[in-house]
Amino acid sequence: MSTPTKPATTNTNPLTGRVARRASQVRPQQAAAFEVKANQFLQIGAMLGKQATQVIAFNQHDFDETMSPAHTRAANNSMMLRVDQSLFSNRHTKMLTLIQDSVGRHDLLFPACDAQRYLDDYGVEGHANCKDNFLRALTGRKYDIAPDRLPDPVNFFMHVAIKGRGDLEVRESLAGRGDTVLLVAHMDCLVVVSACPQDQNPMNAFKPTDVLVRVYQ
Repeated sequence: MSTPTKPATTNTNPLTGRVARRASQVRPQQAAAFEVKANQFLQIGAMLGKQATQVIAFNQHDFDETMSPAHTRAANNSMMLRVDQSLFSNRHTKMLTLIQDSVGRHDLLFPACDAQRYLDDYGVEGHANCKDNFLRALTGRKYDIAPDRLPDPVNFFMHVAIKGRGDLEVRESLAGRGDTVLLVAHMDCLVVVSACPQDQNPMNAFKPTDVLVRVYQ
């Protein structure tokens, strides 16, 4: 699969007249949870570039409804995510829509990294990982969600190539310094954002860095 060019930018700024009600700088061994109400905007930025960001989401009023990469792929009839396409729940309901994207390459296939995967794939024990990041962020905000109830993430800025026989190859993120995605919520969501701490493959150019998350109203 060829490397995409970055999407064209427009002169229209959907954030005009909106105010950031919360902003958080998320480090690679951390995650942060955000309550994003219907019609609010969620912006995620790669501060220094080359940084993948794993994102999960729940219906704020029913944690059994979660963002689903599988339903998102089916609804959009695509393994890629493009501007004006939506992220769907496990009940096939629109949760968020991507309305701006300065990168154009994200992943809808890989699960969140966890300690077992680092041990199996790289022989590294006790490595920081997105699953633990998610759980700490949820616990820190007093949300009691068991590890096995965590949904698969959408991996913004993660560059995965699909090779000729269907093999997957993780490549260095295409995100540059200050690149962002902007999404609008269709329902009240609990969104958890992890700056992926992967330093064993090229995903984050072997040097994970911070991401900046803002919620606009």
